[in-house]
Amino acid sequence: MKFKANFVEKPGNFQMDDCRIEKVVELSHEDFCRLKITPLANQPFLTENKDCMFHKDGVIHCLLALGQGSNDGVLIDAEKYDYARLAAYVPGMRDIINAEMDRAAELIIRDGTEKSMSACWCVYLKELEKQLGLTVREGSGFDSMLRAALKQRPEVSAVDMHDGCIEMEYHPEYCRQFKENETPELLLKDLLPLLKGGGLMFLCHKEAEQSVLVENLCELTDAGQEDHAALLNARVSEICDTPEGTEIVLTGVDPEELVRFNEAHDAFMEAEQAMGPTMG
Repeated sequence: MKFKANFVEKPGNFQMDDCRIEKVVELSHEDFCRLKITPLANQPFLTENKDCMFHKDGVIHCLLALGQGSNDGVLIDAEKYDYARLAAYVPGMRDIINAEMDRAAELIIRDGTEKSMSACWCVYLKELEKQLGLTVREGSGFDSMLRAALKQRPEVSAVDMHDGCIEMEYHPEYCRQFKENETPELLLKDLLPLLKGGGLMFLCHKEAEQSVLVENLCELTDAGQEDHAALLNARVSEICDTPEGTEIVLTGVDPEELVRFNEAHDAFMEAEQAMGPTMG
């Protein structure tokens, strides 16, 4: 059986070291090959990231170098030098990291979709580190990896990371609390019978310049209701009192439907006036 292994001459022991990855650096294919072939050569990315590599409380805080197109990685503690003074080559390291990102994404999404009442959710990076032992900081490399893992999930509509916090927006259909507390949809046609004789009221739309007088809509015949079904099936998003009267704000309808109704009503009134009074 063929196999690859990194043999060490006269090894002192095979005890594993405790380490913590502080930052991930993605190298080009050429630079990663150079690191593997000549690990004792000075590396510019180590010079730039010396503060990420140190020993503390028996733990090696190190840098992880990944190569484009490679599944392997190299853990490095340069000990303030510009070359890989301490290093460990880890086959399949990219898969290991991706699995950790997927695990973190699953935890964030499970918590958010179960507990969020507004389809929005915030996770503090310090809490994530306590729960998973995952050091995610802005600019650490893990941040972009975690963001990518979250964006791939169908539950997520938007991700933002700043000030030590991951802010999530979920698609509402995945949020149990949001769905349970969601206000039932209110259509204009269901509300209309309750509006008769209620004073001066107007139908408005945020994108329409005209409003519709509710009492005119209440006068529609069966044929008129069929002709203006799109307006009657509009959703009521807001009802508010103004000095001029009560405004009923509509959504889910083309704003031109309000204009079309007014034009039809004006034409009907002009036709009635042209006919003049009728004899009893």
